[in-house]
Amino acid sequence: MGSVSRSMLFFNGHNISPAATRFMLMCSKPSASRPKTPQEVVKEIKDSLMALDTTTAVEVKVLDKALEEVENNFVTLRCMLCGDGEAEPTMDQVLRLALEVCKEDVLARMILKLPYLGWEARKDLVHCWSILLKQKVDSRYCSVEYVENHFEFLDFLVVCYDNKEIALNCGLMLENA
Repeated sequence: MGSVSRSMLFFNGHNISPAATRFMLMCSKPSASRPKTPQEVVKEIKDSLMALDTTTAVEVKVLDKALEEVENNFVTLRCMLCGDGEAEPTMDQVLRLALEVCKEDVLARMILKLPYLGWEARKDLVHCWSILLKQKVDSRYCSVEYVENHFEFLDFLVVCYDNKEIALNCGLMLENA
């Protein structure tokens, strides 16, 4: 992998988008501690999405920080589901993520917070949603079963489809469901 810096939008001599640069930076961060487990990542996502509930309009800085944390957690989830460009994800890790996301009701929180997220976070969320729905765990698709048992979330995506800012994201999520 070529060298990457925040100010550089070139990779191995090719111009890349700011989103791709951000993804590469997040996935390639050297970790001083051990890698996070799927349970830890899902807990962090759940906590950061819940932090959006506790902030008020007066606490703009807190809200901005909470949104940034959600975005960082979605990038981590995406790296664990897709790999980081150097290493492929392990199937066991992907399956454990799928189980944890359903068990902890994180899919519901992801869907319900979609209108509050920024473009990059929504894009990562849609990508992760697509991967999670395709994961077969012990001969069953746990994410699909979760959605089937919580049909109101699909109704929510249909209603949100009227919002121009998130219509593309909702449409892609409904297409994958």
